[in-house]
Amino acid sequence: MNIITRSEKILLILFRLSKGTGRKIRFEDIAVSAFKAFPQDFQLKGYPEYPDSGDIIHKPLYSELKKGGYVLSGNKYFSLTKKGLEKGEALDQSVLGSKEFKSDAVKFTPAQQTEIENILSSTAYKLFSENKSDDILDIDFYNYLGVTVRTGKYDFLGRLNSVEDAINAVGVRKPDLGKNLLRLHKFILDKFKSNVDYFEDKKGGR
Repeated sequence: MNIITRSEKILLILFRLSKGTGRKIRFEDIAVSAFKAFPQDFQLKGYPEYPDSGDIIHKPLYSELKKGGYVLSGNKYFSLTKKGLEKGEALDQSVLGSKEFKSDAVKFTPAQQTEIENILSSTAYKLFSENKSDDILDIDFYNYLGVTVRTGKYDFLGRLNSVEDAINAVGVRKPDLGKNLLRLHKFILDKFKSNVDYFEDKKGGR
């Protein structure tokens, strides 16, 4: 069995509790299930018979997993994104020993394919390709990244991570298109730096 990190174990638990779907799972259920599956990692300090439902679960969910684009949250319920489901399935297969998880940099994952299609159909891409970059507006920035003004800090960072992951994958398989998408992405982030700063400076991160 491959060694996986604590954050990956939490993602795996969320994948199993949701039965491989995007169903929302309560924080408390994640904490208890993580303790049952990996007691050494998720026990309450000084009380090994009890699960720790504090920062040991809380921080990975709200930081690494949300920032990585794997998890969505609301009102202490969590669900996996498409990218999270793919990662969860890979972890599950690895832990079960059914097959090794192989990352094929040349092949797009379904999540990457969706991101690429969204970029190519966006108004921002169309205007950029037509040398009309000055016509790209705030609303095009939001649509390009799949966010709104109400999106939380870590959800925004997760979306940004997912878009960049897809663009990097394009760069491996289709270098010319990858370069164009990278130029567009850099332009978008530079032009709307104040918008990016707004999300990154949000308090609480949710």
